Amino acid sequence: MKPSAKSALLALAATAPVHALAPPQDAELRYRISQYQEQDIAANRVATGATQRYQISVQQLQWQTPLAGQWLLNLQGSYESLSGASPLQTFENSSGQSEVIMSGASIDESRQDAQIQLSRYFSRGTLGGGWYYSSENDYQAQAWNLAGSLELWAGMTTLNAGLSQSDDRLSPVDTSLSVNRQLADDQSRQRQEGYLGISQILNKYEVLQLTLGYSQSSGYLSDPYRTIDLRPDNRDSQTLSLMYRFFMKPWDGAAHCNYRLYRDSWGVDSHTLELRWYQNPGRFIGRDWRANIGSRVYRQQAADFYSLASSASGAAQSNDARLSAYGAITLELGIDLLWSHALEFSLSGQRYRSRESWGPQGSEAAEAPALVNYQLISAGVLYRY
Repeated sequence: MKPSAKSALLALAATAPVHALAPPQDAELRYRISQYQEQDIAANRVATGATQRYQISVQQLQWQTPLAGQWLLNLQGSYESLSGASPLQTFENSSGQSEVIMSGASIDESRQDAQIQLSRYFSRGTLGGGWYYSSENDYQAQAWNLAGSLELWAGMTTLNAGLSQSDDRLSPVDTSLSVNRQLADDQSRQRQEGYLGISQILNKYEVLQLTLGYSQSSGYLSDPYRTIDLRPDNRDSQTLSLMYRFFMKPWDGAAHCNYRLYRDSWGVDSHTLELRWYQNPGRFIGRDWRANIGSRVYRQQAADFYSLASSASGAAQSNDARLSAYGAITLELGIDLLWSHALEFSLSGQRYRSRESWGPQGSEAAEAPALVNYQLISAGVLYRY
């Protein structure tokens, strides 16, 4: 139920296809620590509550190893500790200005998750499945997934497909504080997802991929911690993703271009464009270093029932800023130190900014002071053996 809570969506992110027909030869152990910090909300827009927003510390551990020459086992786990305040309601006051009711800043919670993935490599494709479990004090989630790939025409074309199912259980804390929390207690959510994709090697420098996705969510989809939040109990969504990879030999680096179109039954339409450059060692940086830099631009149309009304209408209604019309820009930078084949160190940073005026309605968009701005710093180590 917090920014870190997820509905366990495994391996359905329309990622680049894996063309290797054999698992890695070495076992790998990864550890990463990340610090996420949201920018405080403007004090003049807070009606009551704290101005401090979430700070989240994340530790992740991953281990993968080849088995019997044709199998790959992947185990992952993470632990998150978070503190701060969250928006309970955004409304428009009598002066026509939006204000936010925030929770207190005493929230101090944690989340743990674990997942296991097993993949089988064949001469012309792969087939794998996995299971995921996540737990925090007010939300439990578990999911399974299946995914596979098939190479055609001497590996020039790859077909990808996947399915997943997640089942989540809500258990809001302090149910005596609101009717919404009482109604949500012991409620469930389900989500089914599927995708079909095709990738084509155009030549030795270029790869193009198209992926179509569909998901369906059902159950209690409202946010019990918000004062006014009543959402439909079903949500269908469709996605179209395009991926283009271009290796530039003179620069010994690769340009990654991604575009994603999203539409759902709540009226939310969004466009995401991502550009990224990956620089190999030796050309413009030292032979022991690898770097990447990227930017992501996002624009979203508001849900049909998004409203800043200060009272409940009895119909579907939500003032969650994540359902408003807005735009966002993300800047990212990462660098890896290739100490040896067995040992790598990485450091990355991300800065995210969102504005109502960057959305489809431009300067005419309704204010949404609860929109999030954040920064994320991560450091990691990889050991092969």
